[in-house]
Amino acid sequence: MGVLGVDTGEVYDRTAAVYAPIAVAVFVIVVGAVAWFTWTGRRRSVPRGPSEAHGFEAGYAAVIAVIVAVLVIVSFHEQGRIDAAKASPVARGDVRVRVIGAKWNWRFEYPALGISVAGRPGVPAALTVPAGRAVHFEATSLDVTHGFWIPSMRFQRQLFPAKDVRFTLTFPRPDVIDSGECSMFCGLGHSDMRFQVHILSPAAFDAWAHR
Repeated sequence: MGVLGVDTGEVYDRTAAVYAPIAVAVFVIVVGAVAWFTWTGRRRSVPRGPSEAHGFEAGYAAVIAVIVAVLVIVSFHEQGRIDAAKASPVARGDVRVRVIGAKWNWRFEYPALGISVAGRPGVPAALTVPAGRAVHFEATSLDVTHGFWIPSMRFQRQLFPAKDVRFTLTFPRPDVIDSGECSMFCGLGHSDMRFQVHILSPAAFDAWAHR
């Protein structure tokens, strides 16, 4: 079974757990510094000397450099996991899905299973996947630019006409996701271009695939 699929929601949450406290700390420091210098500046009759100012500037420049380095390392590390999953070969037990966006509908094809699922008026298309297995996607558009977006997975990819976009995801647990939609305005029927994700247990998915 393939092991390189990525739960992008987990990746996003882990990255946000690093960014959020740093952002809060920087905000508090900046606001505090502004308040401090505003207050002390009113009382200071003698301006700071050049050496004192240069030392302060060097200090906060060093702090900013360290913060930027940490955020860059974290971002590239997590993005590297996503890129590695995209480049991973299809292993036994993995699933291949071809995603086709066209105004204003989705079609999901399973080449190895001979299954094709499309939405119809009033009924969104259903993407069916197994929990815990790598799902390898190949996606494209037939007309204009569309966006394959699953908000709860914190995942979005733009789909372009005559171009294949490849990505690999892992859906962690059985569930039904109702929030799949097109994230790019694509015309009058854009709001109707929605889809569901049915995440089944491996056994239930196998039963669905060979029904």
